[in-house]
Parts: sequence; structure tokens; C-alpha cells
Amino acid sequence: MQVVEWTPAMSVGSEILDDHHKMIVDCLKRLGPLIADTTGREDEIKGVLSKLEEFVLVHFSEEEQQFRAAGYPDWRAHKDLHDRMYDVVFGLKSDVEHGRLPEAAKLHELLYDWLIKHIMGEDRKYMPYLENPDLQAKQVWHRANGRPY
Repeated sequence: MQVVEWTPAMSVGSEILDDHHKMIVDCLKRLGPLIADTTGREDEIKGVLSKLEEFVLVHFSEEEQQFRAAGYPDWRAHKDLHDRMYDVVFGLKSDVEHGRLPEAAKLHELLYDWLIKHIMGEDRKYMPYLENPDLQAKQVWHRANGRPY
């Protein structure tokens, strides 16, 4: 199983968001040994998944606020990814709470691919907007009722 480590290459240029990403990576590191041998470790796994769920909620909210404020034009698609990813974490936690432990390799691959590839791929797309406010989108986004976001 691949060990997840935080590296400076994962930085998105925001100290707050980088700290959140580090906490998420730490959860994955803690989850790795637990899912390698789940026997009698259900409570520990639940605890880590609960912490991961909490971090993800806080992180997604902060990240969405920052990239919207920076004028990132593809923020809606990014938020949709966050919503789907939260559903995955919540579903995994719910499965474990109901005694359904996922296969270790599948769980680790899912979380690793999802979280690390998201940080290294999708999150990098908004970096220029955080780094350079002059790139802000000129368009003002409006809700269906006409009010701005």
C-alpha cells in the first residue's frame, strides 16, 4: 500500500488550505495501517473517518470561499467535485458504522486517488487566481433568482 506524505509540491499557495491538506494527508497516513488489518479496529477506523469527514467539511468550505473570492471561473465544477467527494467520505464512514468494512486496498486506493490526485490536479487549477488577483474573472455570477453569489 502506498504511503501518503505531504510534500511542498502539494502546496496551493494558501497557508490555510495547505494546513488543511496536511491534516487530510495525516488522516490518510493514520488510516493506512488500520485498514491493512481491520480486525478489532473498527472504532479506530470510525474515529479516523470521522476526523477526515470533519476536516473535509471545513476545508471544502474554506477553499470554496477563497477561490470564489479570487475570481476562479470554474468554481461551480470544483464545488460539484467537493460535494461528490464529501458523499464518498460520508458513505465510507456510514458503512463502517454499520459494520460494513470496505476492502482495505480498495478503500486506500479510493481515498488516495481522490484526495491526493484532487490536490495535485484540480486544486492546482485555481492557484493562479489566488496568487494573482488581477486574473479575477470579470463576470459576476448570479443565482437563478438573480442575486449574486
